[in-house]
Amino acid sequence: MLYDDLFVNLERARWNLSRDIDWDAIEPDKLTPGWIFDVREVCLTELSALYATEMFLRDFYADIDFCSFISVWFYEEMKHHLVLRKYLERVGEVIEEAELPRLRLSFDEGPAIETLTMHFCGEQRLAHWYTAFSANAPEPVLRQIFKVLAADELRHGAAYAKYLRKAVRNKPEVLPAILRMALWMIRSTNDSPKHPTTVTEPSVVSLLEDPHYIRRMLNMYLPGRDHEAPVQRRILALMSELSGTKLSSVRDLLTQIRKVEETAAVAV
Repeated sequence: MLYDDLFVNLERARWNLSRDIDWDAIEPDKLTPGWIFDVREVCLTELSALYATEMFLRDFYADIDFCSFISVWFYEEMKHHLVLRKYLERVGEVIEEAELPRLRLSFDEGPAIETLTMHFCGEQRLAHWYTAFSANAPEPVLRQIFKVLAADELRHGAAYAKYLRKAVRNKPEVLPAILRMALWMIRSTNDSPKHPTTVTEPSVVSLLEDPHYIRRMLNMYLPGRDHEAPVQRRILALMSELSGTKLSSVRDLLTQIRKVEETAAVAV
């Protein structure tokens, strides 16, 4: 089971909420009302780990290994919600527990392998966003928080990659579905960003006070069409590995999808 080593590796890399965040160094006067509002929206978006965990345990019911890993993923993702909520409290912004149930959401069932691929791509993208938020945040402790969250998302993405490798190794016929979902996820823009919290109907962010906050933050802190190059490189690197073919561009990925689909059709 991958869970055995993942548990140890993630535990070794884990940051501590009390010791590793310098709460006393927060400088509230450096924050604008806009930043406080956006951190609040990010904090509430991170609460979606609860809804995703329910989905994972339902759709991966027979996969004991993956469901075991999700126990760690859920813990670490909910710590993201907690650290942002505690930060907001330190600067005078309180999120009342009574307002949280209105954000409750259940995801529809879907093909498990596509869900896994979507979340692998989503973790790469979220790490990219958080890195940009860290670089642009006006307050030092907030910069630190977004930096550690970005590192967590990259580690989670690496864990999802291990489960995708295992899936292809055990059932090679799932490769076309993985490649198709990767292609769909790669095709993302600032005005229509693709992440597990944005693509359902309703989506997690559609229930927030400002359902367009991600679009607004990306256009502010990651302007331009080419900023997603690091995300694409990481996704294409794994798709290259899984398919056994070097994929350097979206066009390469599309060509590979056609090849594997033609091979699958001939086999049938």
